[in-house]
Amino acid sequence: MRKRPLGRVAWLHANQRGITGLETAIVLIAFVVVASVFAFAVLSTGLLSSEKSKETVLGGLEETSSTISVRGSVIGDSNSAKTFIDTVKFTLSSAAQASDAVDLSTTGVVVTYLDNNQAINCENPQSFDVDPDTAECSWSTSWIIGSGDLVDPGEQLDMTITLTNLSPLLPKSREFTIQVKPNKGAVVIVNRTTPPELKAIMELN
Repeated sequence: MRKRPLGRVAWLHANQRGITGLETAIVLIAFVVVASVFAFAVLSTGLLSSEKSKETVLGGLEETSSTISVRGSVIGDSNSAKTFIDTVKFTLSSAAQASDAVDLSTTGVVVTYLDNNQAINCENPQSFDVDPDTAECSWSTSWIIGSGDLVDPGEQLDMTITLTNLSPLLPKSREFTIQVKPNKGAVVIVNRTTPPELKAIMELN
């Protein structure tokens, strides 16, 4: 007896196939593992970026919390003939927002003199040689409020730059710059121009 062909609905029921539980578990585990790897990568990148940002912020705070600035006028003293500037003096103090001390010892700061003819680091203590062609300068400090090599908040000191061994010397109507560069904290820049007529003692603008 010939079998009667199955109808379409009966054929679908007879040939129904599905995914077994093991295959489902493998696919699920694969999705979880991939998602975990991507999540770990994203979290690691975020933590690294946060750490770098933290270091940048802390570095900026450290710079701004240990800052000195010029307080008052910049004074120039000329030689006896009133032809050149012998010394430049200005007062340094801790900035208003400073909370850390600034090291102004001989190993904690570099003082540089610059003009159109020379750029040299000044010495402390003064140790000029006898060669007139060698450009040299020196710096020294005199405490007004406080003492020692560290400028704590509220302290003030006079810094004197001796220019008697420059080559050439600092004449009238000449722009010059003095940079005070502590190991920690902002650089103090003193930029002035000597007046057209030199006096024994004068305020430099």
